[in-house]
Amino acid sequence: MRKPLRFYDIAVRKTFLSTSYRLVEVEIKYPRGVQRRALAVAVSPYTGHECYSFAPKRSEVRAVPLSAYFKDI
Repeated sequence: MRKPLRFYDIAVRKTFLSTSYRLVEVEIKYPRGVQRRALAVAVSPYTGHECYSFAPKRSEVRAVPLSAYFKDI
Protein backbone atom coordinates (compact mmCIF):
# COMPACT_ATOMS: atom_id res chain seq x y z
CA MET A 1 0.00 0.00 0.00
CA ARG A 2 1.25 3.44 -0.89
CA LYS A 3 1.83 6.00 1.78
CA PRO A 4 -0.09 9.25 1.29
CA LEU A 5 1.65 12.23 -0.27
CA ARG A 6 0.75 15.85 0.38
CA PHE A 7 -0.46 17.94 -2.56
CA TYR A 8 -1.42 21.62 -2.79
CA ASP A 9 -4.35 22.95 -4.82
CA ILE A 10 -3.54 26.51 -5.82
CA ALA A 11 -7.10 27.41 -6.82
CA VAL A 12 -8.54 26.93 -3.33
CA ARG A 13 -5.24 27.36 -1.42
CA LYS A 14 -5.61 24.09 0.47
CA THR A 15 -3.47 21.02 0.90
CA PHE A 16 -4.72 17.47 0.78
CA LEU A 17 -3.33 13.98 1.24
CA SER A 18 -3.78 11.35 -1.43
CA THR A 19 -2.77 7.73 -1.92
CA SER A 20 -4.23 7.57 -5.43
CA TYR A 21 -1.54 9.26 -7.49
CA ARG A 22 0.48 8.40 -10.55
CA LEU A 23 4.09 9.14 -11.34
CA VAL A 24 5.07 10.94 -14.53
CA GLU A 25 8.58 11.53 -15.81
CA VAL A 26 9.65 15.04 -16.79
CA GLU A 27 12.89 16.26 -18.39
CA ILE A 28 14.21 19.51 -16.96
CA LYS A 29 16.79 21.36 -19.06
CA TYR A 30 19.66 23.02 -17.24
CA PRO A 31 22.66 24.86 -18.73
CA ARG A 32 24.88 21.86 -17.95
CA GLY A 33 22.53 19.18 -19.27
CA VAL A 34 19.17 17.52 -18.87
CA GLN A 35 17.93 15.99 -15.65
CA ARG A 36 15.05 13.52 -15.47
CA ARG A 37 12.68 13.82 -12.53
CA ALA A 38 9.48 12.06 -11.56
CA LEU A 39 6.48 13.98 -10.32
CA ALA A 40 3.49 12.60 -8.48
CA VAL A 41 0.15 13.72 -9.94
CA ALA A 42 -3.17 13.53 -8.07
CA VAL A 43 -6.62 14.92 -8.75
CA SER A 44 -7.77 17.52 -6.24
CA PRO A 45 -10.93 16.62 -4.30
CA TYR A 46 -11.82 20.34 -4.16
CA THR A 47 -11.65 21.38 -7.82
CA GLY A 48 -10.89 18.25 -9.86
CA HIS A 49 -7.67 19.76 -11.21
CA GLU A 50 -4.42 17.83 -11.38
CA CYS A 51 -1.94 18.79 -8.66
CA TYR A 52 1.75 17.92 -8.69
CA SER A 53 4.22 16.93 -5.99
CA PHE A 54 7.95 16.28 -6.31
CA ALA A 55 7.75 12.64 -5.23
CA PRO A 56 11.24 11.14 -5.62
CA LYS A 57 12.82 13.34 -2.98
CA ARG A 58 10.32 12.10 -0.39
CA SER A 59 11.08 9.14 1.82
CA GLU A 60 7.69 7.52 1.09
CA VAL A 61 8.53 6.88 -2.55
CA ARG A 62 12.23 6.25 -2.09
CA ALA A 63 11.51 2.80 -0.59
CA VAL A 64 10.15 1.54 -3.94
CA PRO A 65 12.14 1.96 -7.17
CA LEU A 66 10.49 4.35 -9.60
CA SER A 67 10.69 1.76 -12.38
CA ALA A 68 7.92 -0.13 -10.57
CA TYR A 69 5.50 2.69 -11.46
CA PHE A 70 6.61 3.29 -15.06
CA LYS A 71 5.32 0.84 -17.66
CA ASP A 72 7.25 2.25 -20.64
CA ILE A 73 10.73 2.12 -19.13
